[in-house]
Amino acid sequence: MKHIEGRRADSFWWPLIERPLAFFFVVLLGLAMLPAAVWMDLRAIADASLQSQAVDLDQAISKIRTYYARNVVARVLDAPDEIVPTHEYHNITGGIPIPATLSIELGDVLGGNEGNLQYRFVSDLPFSLRGSHNLSAFEEKALADFRETRDPSDVEIGYEGSLFNRKIRIASPVMLGETCVSCHNEHPQSPKKDWKAGDVRGIQAITISQPVISNLWSFKYLLIYFGCAGAAGAAFSGLQWQQASRFRRMNATLAQANGEIAHLNDQLKSENLRLGAEIEVARQIQMMVLPTKDELGGIYQLEIAAFMEPADEVGGDYYDVLQLDDRVKIGIGDVTGHGLESGVLMLMVQSVAVALQEQGPSDPRQFLATLNSAICRNLKRTRTDKHLTLSFLDFGRDKVTLSGQHEEMILLKHDGGLEIVDTVDLGFPIGLDEDIERFLRTRDVPFGPGDIIILYTDGVTEAESPDGELFGLDRLVDSARRHKAPGASRVLEGILADLKSHIGTQVVHDDITLLVIRHT
Repeated sequence: MKHIEGRRADSFWWPLIERPLAFFFVVLLGLAMLPAAVWMDLRAIADASLQSQAVDLDQAISKIRTYYARNVVARVLDAPDEIVPTHEYHNITGGIPIPATLSIELGDVLGGNEGNLQYRFVSDLPFSLRGSHNLSAFEEKALADFRETRDPSDVEIGYEGSLFNRKIRIASPVMLGETCVSCHNEHPQSPKKDWKAGDVRGIQAITISQPVISNLWSFKYLLIYFGCAGAAGAAFSGLQWQQASRFRRMNATLAQANGEIAHLNDQLKSENLRLGAEIEVARQIQMMVLPTKDELGGIYQLEIAAFMEPADEVGGDYYDVLQLDDRVKIGIGDVTGHGLESGVLMLMVQSVAVALQEQGPSDPRQFLATLNSAICRNLKRTRTDKHLTLSFLDFGRDKVTLSGQHEEMILLKHDGGLEIVDTVDLGFPIGLDEDIERFLRTRDVPFGPGDIIILYTDGVTEAESPDGELFGLDRLVDSARRHKAPGASRVLEGILADLKSHIGTQVVHDDITLLVIRHT
């Protein structure tokens, strides 16, 4: 969902960023909205203030009129003398204005028809000598509403004006009291003679105007702050626009690079598939050249069980059983590292060893020297720095001749004895030097019926447990002794079970090869 929202935001902003004028207009519009919001708030404040003023003034005039009617005019009427309440008090000695006249003239004093305050005391039934009052639509509606509700506390409020000059109108009912009814019914100029207490005689309307724009300068510090903030915002927006443009160009470059990487990745996948197929072919070839069960079981007086497990698809361990007439030669070796190059070198050794067994020298030292020379020539061609340890066992009557440098050979005697034969002085690593004959030695080891020889690569002794502990030569010897049995396969299976139990869940890092040879 966040990814979708991000794409929607990009689809909105990137077209603006690519059009500087449109982006600038959007920024200015955003900055202009803030003063506009302040302006709207200012107008709302003005409306509230005008309403409060109008209501207060309306109540004040009403209270003044009521006070005058009760405490001045009523007292004069109760004690008539030289003072006469009349609307023509200007022309009568001792005359005082009646409440209605007082309200009208008080409105003229307070505001008249000029300035920001206007006051009207009007009725649709004026005295005949006053002339007709021209009521506005607002005043007519208010008068009709008041006569319908007959509520002395009722008010009517209306707003007028423009965006820059607000006006508020408030109207309240003028209702006849007991003191006013007799005067209005008896007065010769009254348009109506059946007034009752509580009748709505007319309305008093107050209009207060206030130019909103004149109050704008009251916010001069806020406006200055808005100006500064707007300038800073415009500058920041400009920097952001430049940064966004730079990011857009970077994204375009990255998109192009990603396209190239995707293309290379497709090529790499194709190459990996091809390489994987080639490796699989190499693995199958390597497995095919290993001795078959028939070959292992068809050697006179020898019972052989073998196991090899590469760490990768192609291993670097070597073992082979070579038989020509009554000559039996068993080889075991370990190429440095593992993988395809090591596997190729292992195949080289196997091919050369088979050819030499068929037509080469029978002397073990000459056999190894010739094999090494051929391998060195091939390594120079392939320009690889691989080499291997390699030992051969030539079996004769009740003995075995050991040649070449590799891991120790374990010999379990039929009578329970044990011999560990070190091969370090019997040869030199194959592939390091073309002439190693001076380093080659042989050793004859008695090997009679019931004896068992165990050959292995360092992938066995250096196999790690989950705790990092090596299997080691001692564990291998102990396992071989515990599982010593008449059959070579049973010995092999027992040792492999102990080895796998030791490894557990640990990853195997090296090729594992194990041979058990029993003299029958």
